[in-house]
Amino acid sequence: MLKFILIPNKEKFLQLISKSSGKIYLHLPDGSICDLKDDQTALQMLKLMKPASDGLCFSFSDPSDSVIFMRYMMETVYD
Repeated sequence: MLKFILIPNKEKFLQLISKSSGKIYLHLPDGSICDLKDDQTALQMLKLMKPASDGLCFSFSDPSDSVIFMRYMMETVYD
């Protein structure tokens, strides 16, 4: 699971979700999980959300996707 305190370039983040090889899950505060690749409502909700002080938690069905998202954060922060 990865926790994002900020999402600097949301459009690029959303592109990564659509290009990921596995499912991308958003963990909600109530304990539920949304599949961002298959649930358009959850994806729209993410577009409008700003990470709270405790961040947004994501998990991945394909572990190689987590590396791509970590790289995104490292590269985007320094853009």
